[in-house]
Amino acid sequence: MSETFVEVVLDRSLARPLDYAVPAHLLLHVKVGARVEVPLKNVLKQGTISAIKHSSEFLKVRPIARLLLPEATLSPALWKLADWMSHYYAAPLQKVLKCFFPPNVRKGVKQKQLQRIALAVPKEEALLHVVKNGPQTKLIEALAAAKEPLPLAELLTTLQISRSPVETLAKKKIVLIEAVPIADLSEEEFFQTRPKSLNKEQEECLAKIISSLESKQFASHLIHGVTGSGKTEVYMQAIQAALEQNRSAILLVPEIALTSQTIERLRARFQQKIAVLHHKKSLGERTAAWDDLLKNEAQIVVGARSAIFAPAQNLGLIIIDEEHDGSYKQSDEAPCYHGRDVAVMRAHLEKAVVVLGSATPSLESYANAKKGKYILSTLSSRATSAPMPKVQIVDMKTACDKAGGFTHFSEELIEALRQRVEVGEQALLFLNRRGYRRQQMCGGCRHVLKCPHCDLALTYHLSSNILSCHLCNYQRETPRECPSCRSSESLEFKGFGTEHVERSLHALFPSIRTLRMDRDTTQQKNSHEELFMQFRAHKADVLIGTQMIAKGFHFPSATLVGVLNADTALNIPDFRSGEQVFQLLTQVAGRAGRSELPGEVIIQTYIPDHPILALAAAQDYNSFYASEIEERKLFSYPPFCRLIKILFSGEDAAATERLAQSTCSKIQELKPEGAEILPVLPSGHPKIKDLYRFQFIIKSINPRVLESIFPSIPASTPEILVKIDVDPLNTFF
Repeated sequence: MSETFVEVVLDRSLARPLDYAVPAHLLLHVKVGARVEVPLKNVLKQGTISAIKHSSEFLKVRPIARLLLPEATLSPALWKLADWMSHYYAAPLQKVLKCFFPPNVRKGVKQKQLQRIALAVPKEEALLHVVKNGPQTKLIEALAAAKEPLPLAELLTTLQISRSPVETLAKKKIVLIEAVPIADLSEEEFFQTRPKSLNKEQEECLAKIISSLESKQFASHLIHGVTGSGKTEVYMQAIQAALEQNRSAILLVPEIALTSQTIERLRARFQQKIAVLHHKKSLGERTAAWDDLLKNEAQIVVGARSAIFAPAQNLGLIIIDEEHDGSYKQSDEAPCYHGRDVAVMRAHLEKAVVVLGSATPSLESYANAKKGKYILSTLSSRATSAPMPKVQIVDMKTACDKAGGFTHFSEELIEALRQRVEVGEQALLFLNRRGYRRQQMCGGCRHVLKCPHCDLALTYHLSSNILSCHLCNYQRETPRECPSCRSSESLEFKGFGTEHVERSLHALFPSIRTLRMDRDTTQQKNSHEELFMQFRAHKADVLIGTQMIAKGFHFPSATLVGVLNADTALNIPDFRSGEQVFQLLTQVAGRAGRSELPGEVIIQTYIPDHPILALAAAQDYNSFYASEIEERKLFSYPPFCRLIKILFSGEDAAATERLAQSTCSKIQELKPEGAEILPVLPSGHPKIKDLYRFQFIIKSINPRVLESIFPSIPASTPEILVKIDVDPLNTFF
C-alpha cells in the first residue's frame, strides 16, 4: 500500500506549503481543509491541509503530530472559495485561511461555560454529613429548595459563603457541579410576531427570490428599495422560505450597532437558534456560535463582514443588507476582500441565492442589474405608506451672516429642534467627525500640532482633556505653549466634532436630553446596543453621531434629521467621493419619519448649489446613477474597468519611494495590453504609525491582464510592506 502525504499551509512562519506524512491511525480522517498540528524544526505548528498526495519529492518527511478539531474542517465549497480569494485578491493562501478559521478556532478557545450546582443525594442524607447551622447547611438548604440546578457563582454571592464548603461537599459526593455552555442572546425569549402583509412590489420581489430558492441554482438579486420600503420584511420572509427547505441563511449587516436590532426582529419571528458573529463578541461566545453552525443546530447567521465565512450547513440564502456600505471592504491587511463580492462567489459555489439590498446601490451592483447579471427588484415607496421626508438645503454662509459669526445651527434647524422637543418627538444630528475640536494651532506662527507618528493634526477631546490621533491613537496633554515659537498666548482650537456639537446644543437648549454615538462612546462591549436601546426608549431627545447612525436604524419617534456639514467628503479627490456623499446623505435622511409621523431633513452646506446635494435632497437615485455612470465611462473607472492599488509603506521614505518607483517602472516595461499604470504618488495619508506611504494605481478592462502583473509585484520585507488592494474603495487614501 502506497504511503499518503499531505501538503500543509502553516498559520504562521513559511507561506509555502510543506509536505508531511500521514500516520496510519489518521488515514481515514485527513482531508483537504482539515486542521492539523505538525513539527517544524523543534516546534509544533498549526496549519491546514491544502492537498493530499501519494508521493513526495522529499526523502525524509516527518509525520503529522495530530489532527485538530476534526469537525472544523472546511467544506469543499469553502475550500474552493479560499482558493478563489487567494488568486483574485493576490494574497497568500496562508493569510486567506485566517478569514475562514477565526482566532477562537485557531487558538482552540472553548465556549463560555456556566458552573451549576445541585444536590446529589436527598436533603436528609446530606444534612447528616455536615455541621449544623454552618455554611454547608445553608448551601444544602438552598439547593433543596430549588427545583433545578443553581448557578454556582450567584449562589455563593447570595449566601455570602466561600467556595471551600462547596469543594468539601463535592469531594464527599453530596453535591454535583456541572459546567454548561452559557446561552447567548438567541436563547432569550421575545414576543413572537407574524409575517407582515406585503405590498405588491414586496410580493413580486419575494416571489422572484423564492423562485430562485426552489430552483436550487445560483442566482443574484438586487433589491433597490427606498429607505423604509420594507426590505427587512422581505429578507425575513425569504429566510423563512430557505428554512422551510431545511437550508440555512446568512444575513450580513454593515455595522455591529445594527446586530441587536436585527437579532430582535429575527428572534421575534423565528424559533430557530441564531448564530451571532462579530469581533465584539468574546472568543468563547464566537466558539459557541461556531459549534452550533457545525452541528447544524443554528441555521441563521447574523454578523458583520467576516460572518460570510461562517460554516453554515446546507447554505441556501445569503443576504447583504446595505450592500453599498464601505465597511464590507477589508482594507487594513491582506486579503483585501469585499464581503459582498465574496458572498456572491460563495453563493455561486454552493448553488445558493444571494440577495443584495440598498436604497443607494453601489454603481457596480446597479450596473450588473442593468446588464441582467443580477435580478432587479424595485421598492419605490415606503412599506407603511408614510411619505418620504421633506428635505431642505440651507446655505450656511447666510446662516453665519445672520448669526454674526460661526454657528453650528441655522435658524431653520434651531426652530425644527425646538418644535420636536415641545411635542415629544426625537431628532438625529449627523456630523461625520468625532471629538471636540479638529485641531490646535498657534495663531502666531500658524504651527499645527500633529501626531509625531502620523501626518495628521491631533483632535482635541474635551471629556478627557487630551489631544488624540485618530489614525494611531497617540495621545498627549494639551500644551501650555506653542512647540514651535514658544508663545503661551496664541494657541487656539479650530474646527469641531460631535462632542462640540453636543455641548453647543445644551447651550441653546439647557434641558434637552442628548446621546452621542461615535467611536469614543462605543468602545465598550454592548455599548452600541445600550445606546440604541436608550434612544429607542426615548431616554434622549436628540441622538448626535457620526456615520454609524445613518445605517439602517429604525426609530419610530425620530422625525427630524439635521446634517450639520455635508461638504467635507466632497472635497476628497477620489472618483467615488460623489457616490459616497450621495449614499450617506440619502441614508441618513431616510432615518426621519419612518412611522406615522411625517419626517423632515435639513442639510446644512456652504455649497448649496452642488448637484450631488440636490440629487440627495430629492432622493433621486436614478438621476444620480445616470449622471455618475456616464462620468465613470468617460474616464474609464469601475464598473468599466478594474483597479488595483499597490501600496508601499516603510520607515525609510526614500527607500520606500524607490521600491514603489522601480515596481511601477517594471510593470510599465511589461506593457500589458489594455492596462494603464498611473504614476507613483504619496498616499492621501502619507505617513501612518511612523511608516511613509507611496502608491500607484493599475487600471485594466481585462481582469486576466491584472493577474499577469501580480508576479512582478515584490513581496513585503521587514523594512517595506507591500499591500495589493484589488478593487479598492478609494484611490486617494
